Amino acid sequence: MNFNSLVLKIASRCNLNCSYCFMYNLGDTTYKKQPKFMSSKIVDAVLEKTKRYIQRYKKKEFSFTFHGGEPLLASKEFYTTFMHKFKKLQEELKEVSFFFDIQTNGVLIDEEWIDLFKEFNISPGISVDGTPKAHDMFRVDHKGKGSYAEVFKGVSLLKKEMNYASIACVINTKEKPQEIYDSFKKMKVDHVNFLIPDYTHDNFPFDNSKTEIADWLVELFDIWIDDTERFKIPIFIGLINNFLRLGKESLNESTVLVIETNGEIEAIDSLKACGHGFTKTGLNIANNELEDIENTSLGKLYFNDFNTKLCTQCRECPLKEVCKGGRLVHRYSREKGFNNPSVYCRDLVTFIAHVQNYFIKCFPEMHAKENVEPIDVNEIIEYLKTIDIGVSKEKELESFSVENKVL
Repeated sequence: MNFNSLVLKIASRCNLNCSYCFMYNLGDTTYKKQPKFMSSKIVDAVLEKTKRYIQRYKKKEFSFTFHGGEPLLASKEFYTTFMHKFKKLQEELKEVSFFFDIQTNGVLIDEEWIDLFKEFNISPGISVDGTPKAHDMFRVDHKGKGSYAEVFKGVSLLKKEMNYASIACVINTKEKPQEIYDSFKKMKVDHVNFLIPDYTHDNFPFDNSKTEIADWLVELFDIWIDDTERFKIPIFIGLINNFLRLGKESLNESTVLVIETNGEIEAIDSLKACGHGFTKTGLNIANNELEDIENTSLGKLYFNDFNTKLCTQCRECPLKEVCKGGRLVHRYSREKGFNNPSVYCRDLVTFIAHVQNYFIKCFPEMHAKENVEPIDVNEIIEYLKTIDIGVSKEKELESFSVENKVL
């Protein structure tokens, strides 16, 4: 298997009620049957099965991400106990490099939490949607009150005490890119992972004939590339490396495995946006090995095929090696499963073209030598309209099954 990371849902509840959250507000209500916190029994099973997985597949690196809900709702004692148990695993796998992250909404961060992060070398990431206005449009508490003021304090304290601030930001096209960018500069952040909102073909809120997300990203890219004191933006750096032949693109999600608070083994949780119970596999860390996820139709597609099992339109697209069809959740519809192009197809083409054209202007000799021509957005869009979206071979349809059954 090709994953090197576990997302541990140590808390299944949250102190915020973000309107776009795929965990709670996009139709999947299975969290209500989850225990509020991960038990010590499940932690023991996670560590034991992780050890077996690493040994079987001879992994040299592995990471754990504490997640939720809101992971800071769990007690500090939970983390202390987890890390003490982990040390026993580390002693048996001395050749393996381990990393720890935590993704939090930032509201509860204080000096005691930061001391814990330092003690156990946990790298925190905070969810912030840019300006106070943009953030408080969606990231509100259960009484509807915005959370920006508390989060700003958390980020500021983190920057002061750990000298690094990593942010996850869901793109909000209602706010201007310059204002969002300036807001993060004011925060003195080091890294912002801008996230395209997770929608499927069944709930996509934008006009498919327009490129609202791409236009926003293009404007942000131009601001960012001209700033000599820019912070890191992975979606831009990934494309730049791609066009300069320095590395792979970063338009897709990384393949990670999710362990819920009750031990259920699932694929990435953004797929909860596809519908109630969609990510449920019937597998549990207490009774199954991590790699058993490959024996489910969704797991097989997510871990092995989502970059190759594409609809015909994507397979015929000249940009498929760059975008790989986009994120899996963005391809889904109840009618055809994952047998669709991304809902953001036009946006991806437009954005990729802009970055490629920029670098052709910057390095004309390099691209002339390789006979690389500027991407013509209209030409590609018109070409894609001529291609039947459906998959041509009957056998390939099996991987697009919407039923997450055990094979």
